[in-house]
Amino acid sequence: MDTVRRPAVPDTAMFGLLLGLLTLVLMTISPLTLVHLGFSYDEPGGNPLEKIHPATLFAVAIVLLAAISAGNPLRWVIEQIGTSPVLVLYLGSIALLIIHSIRVVSLPFTQFFDTFILPAVVLLLFKDMGNTRARRIALLIHGLMLVNALIGIGEFATGLRLTPIVASGVVIDDDWRSTALLGHPLANASLTGSYLLLLVLGGGRDLPWSVRAGLFVANAAGMIVFGGRAASVLLVALLAALLLLRFVAVLRGAPFEKASVLRALVLVPLAALVIVVLAEVGFFDQFINRFVDDKGSADTRTEMFELFRFMSWHDLLLAPDAQLMETLRFRFGLDFGIESFWISFIQAYGLLVSLIFFAALIAFSYDLSRRVRPGAVWAFAFFYLVASTSVSLSAKSPLFAIFVLMVLVLLHKPIPAWRTPHRLSPDRTPSHQPPPAPMRPIPSRAGPIRSAA
Repeated sequence: MDTVRRPAVPDTAMFGLLLGLLTLVLMTISPLTLVHLGFSYDEPGGNPLEKIHPATLFAVAIVLLAAISAGNPLRWVIEQIGTSPVLVLYLGSIALLIIHSIRVVSLPFTQFFDTFILPAVVLLLFKDMGNTRARRIALLIHGLMLVNALIGIGEFATGLRLTPIVASGVVIDDDWRSTALLGHPLANASLTGSYLLLLVLGGGRDLPWSVRAGLFVANAAGMIVFGGRAASVLLVALLAALLLLRFVAVLRGAPFEKASVLRALVLVPLAALVIVVLAEVGFFDQFINRFVDDKGSADTRTEMFELFRFMSWHDLLLAPDAQLMETLRFRFGLDFGIESFWISFIQAYGLLVSLIFFAALIAFSYDLSRRVRPGAVWAFAFFYLVASTSVSLSAKSPLFAIFVLMVLVLLHKPIPAWRTPHRLSPDRTPSHQPPPAPMRPIPSRAGPIRSAA
């Protein structure tokens, strides 16, 4: 018999409103916004609370409120550990990273709160939503991603920015890429590309096909104005792979909608015409020029490997000297960061601790992908491949938390109506049971009844 568990967050209007506000804060207040407002978010000095993203503080407050509303917070914690054992392993690896940062490497540890602990809290809050709540938050995410893309296109067209690009405390004025709501252009490209993949994987199943097409077009244009070369190339490659797999499946007899074929016959020539017109007016010029003149970005991705030559085996395995690595990064022109999450972690915390954390991170991602509908693996592959070519998760940012939120909500696995948790009786047992199995007819030993005629 299938056991019905109580959700981590009560299915009430108040908590629904709180989760909607959390989504809004998470996707509209970027690190660049905090810096622009004068907070010492990624700079030395300032109030300790300024080092933590508002969404992290808000999410933790919702967790505490949910635990208290359960009546027995300790029982609530035990229930969540029972449903998410991988989450305990993941948080344990982060605790190891924090201890290693304080005692061995002597590096700040506040970046782990927003970058890695916040995604775990987001999973806890959104992992077992009801269908109605999931649909409402999905609509909010679709709306925010559309607004983000439109703002980005507007910034590209006008030359004005919502927030300036700041790297290591330096304002970069000669960069044409848009920042919009999600902040740094590469963060925008990573999340927008993930959103486009999720749309193709069924993330907009509750929307009319015309709305899904409009969202796809707007965000595809956003990929251009955000200027993420690696993200764009990887997105095209993965979309082509998905299309090829679908085509092979149809050839092997998989069902398909005839209406989808008719729409494709209309939309493909129309899309080609729009692309030609945009190319004529120069919409793609600056994006294409980044492939020709990347201002040394490709060199930084090769020079980061040169830093390994200055590390001993002890430094490589356990902990390099933080001041030495900072000096080397400045010498090789890498003071804006190592443009690979994996390499940056190894050079900051050593190979041993990094591998432990990487294993826990992959386990966390696998556990999350099992909680949603099929296809999440493609989105995770895209996200981590992009992270391999940018600072991404090695910097303080809610980037991963936003990605986790989009996967949980847009690929939400519908809950059957009979499994929807009801109020619990005082003995903490569900007030309803799954529908009983249909009774089989009992065969008669007397044989068939003959007609009186």
